[in-house]
Amino acid sequence: MEKTLEQQTKFAKKAQEITARILLNGMFRELGNGKFYEGIPKYDTLTAKALQNTNYPLYLRFDLKKSELFLFAPVSYRSESSFHDYGFPIWAVDHKNQKVFEVDLDQLTAFVYKEFSESFNEKGFDKFIDRIHSSLKNMELTIAANSQNNKTSAYSFLESEQQLPIGHNLHPFTKSRMGFSEGEQLHYGPEFGKAIQLEYFLIDKHSVRENSVLEISCKELLKSMVSLPENIRKEYLKDGEMLSDFYIAPCHPWEGKYFLSTKEGEEMVQLRKLIPIGALGDEFYSTSSIRTLYNLDSAWMPKFSLHVLMTGSIRINSFKDLKRGYASSLWWKTVAHSFEKNFSHFKLLLEPASLSVHHNGKNIESLNLLLRENTFKPEDKVLLLARLCQDEPTDESSFVQRFFKDVADRLETTKEEAISVWFEAYIKLLIAPLNHLYSQYGMAPEAHQQNLLIGLNDNLLPETLFVRDGQGYLLRESARYQYEDLLKDHIEIEELFIRDERLLDIISHHLLVSNLSALITSLGKTGWVKERDLIDKVYKEFVKLNHEDPSDITRYALTNRYWGTKANLQSAILDMDGGINASSLSYARVPNLLHKHFFSDQLINPKGKEVFFRRYFEKEDVTITMRPIDLDEDLEMLHEWFNREHAVKVWQMNWPIDELETYYRLMLPSEEGHSYIVLSNGEPSCNIEVYWPCRDIVGDYYEVLPTDYGTHQFIAPTDPKKKYVSPSTQSMVDYVFAQSEVGKMVGEGSVDSLASMMNKAHVGFKVEKVIEMPHKKANLNFCYREWYWEKFPQNKDVQINATITENE
Repeated sequence: MEKTLEQQTKFAKKAQEITARILLNGMFRELGNGKFYEGIPKYDTLTAKALQNTNYPLYLRFDLKKSELFLFAPVSYRSESSFHDYGFPIWAVDHKNQKVFEVDLDQLTAFVYKEFSESFNEKGFDKFIDRIHSSLKNMELTIAANSQNNKTSAYSFLESEQQLPIGHNLHPFTKSRMGFSEGEQLHYGPEFGKAIQLEYFLIDKHSVRENSVLEISCKELLKSMVSLPENIRKEYLKDGEMLSDFYIAPCHPWEGKYFLSTKEGEEMVQLRKLIPIGALGDEFYSTSSIRTLYNLDSAWMPKFSLHVLMTGSIRINSFKDLKRGYASSLWWKTVAHSFEKNFSHFKLLLEPASLSVHHNGKNIESLNLLLRENTFKPEDKVLLLARLCQDEPTDESSFVQRFFKDVADRLETTKEEAISVWFEAYIKLLIAPLNHLYSQYGMAPEAHQQNLLIGLNDNLLPETLFVRDGQGYLLRESARYQYEDLLKDHIEIEELFIRDERLLDIISHHLLVSNLSALITSLGKTGWVKERDLIDKVYKEFVKLNHEDPSDITRYALTNRYWGTKANLQSAILDMDGGINASSLSYARVPNLLHKHFFSDQLINPKGKEVFFRRYFEKEDVTITMRPIDLDEDLEMLHEWFNREHAVKVWQMNWPIDELETYYRLMLPSEEGHSYIVLSNGEPSCNIEVYWPCRDIVGDYYEVLPTDYGTHQFIAPTDPKKKYVSPSTQSMVDYVFAQSEVGKMVGEGSVDSLASMMNKAHVGFKVEKVIEMPHKKANLNFCYREWYWEKFPQNKDVQINATITENE
C-alpha cells in the first residue's frame, strides 16, 4: 500500500510538472513575455534571494505585467524553438512588495490566466482551472498506465496510438476529457487498452442522408460490418415495419447513452425514428483521438461524435465536417493518379463514406458518422508522429531513446548517425509531396503530429507517410479556377477552400511548428544529436525544393521572419472552441527556426571570457584586443562608463547598477546579441554589442535578412589620445565580417550622435534612411564587405583567431 501511494504521488508530480511546462511554453510562444536570464545577480538582492535556492545556471524570466512580478523558471533543457524543459520549483519575485515565493501549479495557472485576460472573469477562470485539473487527473492515470507497459515494442499502429501518456504538447488541456467519469476514462481512454463493442441503432431511412464515393453505398457498407441477431425483426420491429425501412448504424457506446438521455433522443425513440438494438459485432479499440476506433480485421475505422470536452473542443462530427470529408474524397479522385505517380510513398487516408441523421429539420450530430480507410495490419510497423514528439515521463530511458537505439542496432551504426539518417529520410518523404500538393493542386492537408503516421521498413527507417483527418484537406482560394468544372457538379467542394494567407498560417502551425520544430526538439532531448544539425537538414531541403518547385510554402518557410502558430493557450483562456469555429482561432508568431542556419554562435553566444582577437595598428602604435564581457569583473566599470557625460545623452543607459546588471543577465544568454570589451594596449577602452537584427527591434524597420548582423559601439575615454577610434572600429568590423554567416552589417545610431555616424562612414557604412524607434530617432545604415575592403583593402587578409588568450 505504501509503495502504491508513493507511485501515485510520483505520477501526480510528473503530471503537474508537464502541465506547468506546457503553460510556460504556451505563454512564451503566444505572449513573448519570457527572456532567458543567466546566473544569480549581485545587486538585485531580491532576485538573488530566490535564485540562490536553485542549482540552475539558466532561467526563463517571465514579465507578468498584470500581476506586477517576475516568474523565474529554471531551464533544464533549452530548445532551439519553444519546446523548453524546466526544473522546479518556479520562483516569483515581487519587487513592489519586496517578497519572493515558490509558485505552485494553481498559482501559475492563475497568473497565466490573468496575463491573457482582458479583465479577470471569475466564472471563466473557474472553468479554465477545472479543465486544467481534469487534464492533470487524467494524465496521472495515463502516466501510471504507461509505466506498466512492456518496454519492448512491436511498433504496431495500435500500440503507437495507445501509448501517448502526455498527448498534445501544444495545448494546456492535453489530457482533459470532461464528460467522462473516471471509470469511463479507464474504459474508453486508449492508454488503457480496453476492447469496446459498438452500440447499434436502427434509424428510419427518411431521417438519414448518406454520401459515398465508393462503388458501394454507405448503407450497404455499414450492413456488411456487422452480423445482425436472427431475431431482430421479432424483437425490435413492430407490425408493418420492414428492416429495409431502416439504416443499421453504429455509435460510440458512450455517445449512444448520452444521446438517448437527450430530448431529441427520447423523442426519436418514441416516434420509432430510432430503435436501439444494443452492443453488437466485433470489438474495437480506441485510437489517440478516442472517438476513432480500430479493429485489425476491419477495412474501416468509424469516426464518431463524442460530446466530451477534449483539449479545446467538444469532439463532434458536424454536418460541415461530413461534407468536407466527402468533398476531400471526391476531389482526391480527380488528382490522386497524377500525384501518386511522383509520390507513391505519401498517402492521404480518406473518409469516403458518411452518414448524417436529421430530425425535425435539425442535424443530430450525435449520430453523424464518418468512415476512414484502415490500411494498417498487425504486422505493419507504424509510428504516430506524436509518439516521437512527446516527452514520455519515465525514470528510465524514454521511448524516443529506446526507438533510436533500436534503429542504431539495426543499422549497425551510432545513435547520432541513426537519428541523422532517419531524420533525412523522414523530411524527404514529408516536405516534397506536401509542397507539390500545394504548388500544383492548391491543397494542404493538416500534417501535424497527431495526424501523421510513419510507416517503417525492417530497419525502422521511414518508408511511407500517412496523413489522416479528411476534413482538414484544405484548398487555397487562389486555386479555385482549377476546379470550376468539379464545383459545378459537386458544390460540397466549396467547403474546402480557404483564403491563401490564412492557409499559410495553418500550414505553418501544422508542418513547421507542431511537426518539424517539435520533432527536432524531441530528437535533441535524447542528447545524441544537436538540434542545429537537424535544422540545417530541413533548411537545405526547403532550399532544394524552392529551386525545383517553388511555392508560397517554400518562400514562407525560408524567408518569413516569423512563423504562425495557433494560440492554443489564448483560445483556451477565452474559451473558444476551435472545433465549432476554427476561423475564430488566432495565431501567434514565433521566430523562423530555419534562420538558425545563419546564426553565428561566435558572435552572439561566444564561449569563455578570454581574449580571442588581437591586432596591431602600426600607425597608431596600438594593439587592439577583444574579449566577451565578464559580468563579474566588468559590471562596475560599465556602470561608470555609461554614467559619463558624453554617454548619457546618446546611450541613455545611466541606470541604477541593479538595472544594468539585469540588462546584461538578459542579453548574454539571448539570441539577440552579445557584449564585448575592447582593450587598447591592454586597457579597457570600448564596449561593443553585436546583435542579430532578425531577433532585434531594428528588424521591424526594414526588410531584414537572417544574414544581417548589427553593432553598437561605445568609446569610453574622453582623452583623444586614448580613444583609438579607427583601430577599435576596424577591429569590430574585422571580427564581424570574419564570420561566414554574415551578409551585411547593420547600424542604427542615434541621429544625435554625429560622431557615431562619422565612425561608421569612416569604415564604409552608408545611411539607408532615418527611422523612428520607440527610444530614439536613428540613422539606419548598412555596410557590405566590399564597401569595407574598398576603404581598407589591407584588412581583407586579416586573420581572426578565436582561441588566443591574454597571455599569448
